[in-house]
Amino acid sequence: MESIKKLRVFEAFAGIGAQHSALKQIKGLNFEVVGISDWFIDAIECYAAIHCSEIEVDVPENIQEVKKYLSNFTFSFDSVHPYDIDRLSDDKLRDLYRANKRCNNYGSITEIKGNNMPDTDLLVYSFPCQDLSTGGLGKGMKKGSGTRSGLLWEVERILGELKEENRLPEYLLLENVKTIKAKTNIDDLNEWLGFLESIGYYNEDCMILNSLDYGVPQDRERAFIISHLGSTKNARNAIISKQKERVFNINDFIKNDYNNRTFKKEADIAQLNKTPSRDIMWEINGKEINNDTIIKTITCNMDRTHTAALFKYNGIKGNTYRRLTLREAFLLMGFTEDEYELADSLNFSYRKLNKLIGNSIVVNVLQAIFEVLFNDYIKEENK
Repeated sequence: MESIKKLRVFEAFAGIGAQHSALKQIKGLNFEVVGISDWFIDAIECYAAIHCSEIEVDVPENIQEVKKYLSNFTFSFDSVHPYDIDRLSDDKLRDLYRANKRCNNYGSITEIKGNNMPDTDLLVYSFPCQDLSTGGLGKGMKKGSGTRSGLLWEVERILGELKEENRLPEYLLLENVKTIKAKTNIDDLNEWLGFLESIGYYNEDCMILNSLDYGVPQDRERAFIISHLGSTKNARNAIISKQKERVFNINDFIKNDYNNRTFKKEADIAQLNKTPSRDIMWEINGKEINNDTIIKTITCNMDRTHTAALFKYNGIKGNTYRRLTLREAFLLMGFTEDEYELADSLNFSYRKLNKLIGNSIVVNVLQAIFEVLFNDYIKEENK
């Protein structure tokens, strides 16, 4: 019997690896993540915990050897500014060494060269949205702008270098906020798509997909563009056909059984003090928990006036409100409870994990896309 091809995947701007999670959810899919790119220390450690915890890494006892390896990369402690790793404790340096090795991180997108990239069939690039989103300052993604969203053009450089080596990935998948198509950004998007066409890619029409249509009660619309080398895949209609009726079992997502000690503890962590500003938040975002409950878009900060949801809650701070627990946020982004618990094992603060999950992608939507695109990589008995 002919063996199934292995799909080789590179995750640029990897975050905590929603793409990896989606690929794992497809039964029988033969794939390998051959590398990732990220510079945010928290994201690297969380990615490694969720996806690579079983990989053994020998960490040198000599801390200078650890530093020598890590000095090949630029890291950030806030995802915005470079960080001097000499300020990290020896234990933290060893943790970062182990995580970076485990997830085969190639580092900041600005420092990756085409000739160092592994052979790849699928390159996914969910570049920073901050300068495109309605919550940002609208700085845009213009080439040469130096904005975080402008990091898209580092992908142009890498693809140009791969083109010279005749090693372009067969598939590209762009993900970002839907304002990538806004009037202020459309010229830059068209310039990007024109570049892809110039090196041989066929770009499918931009899809605005909502996680509500893929089995998750979170109203989260995101833009996706599939590019295929040499021909079009005409995947849009098949991906749309995977949409489901918006009927949910809220207990699959919202954990309000407070007789469960774990859920009670997590709810206490998510509880807010009752203040006039939180009362305003409740008026805007207050939810009753039932199967008609729809959560608004989860962001990287759930203590703001417009947040994903607030629930009435009587906990350690009295009778006030609570945000989504981090477990709930992970489930509402399509991650499994096991994946949440692996992330939680890092003992990150609520704010740290909130930032990571809020900047991720809904796994269910990615899974629907990948199931259409990569049917040839699935074992026959699982089709």
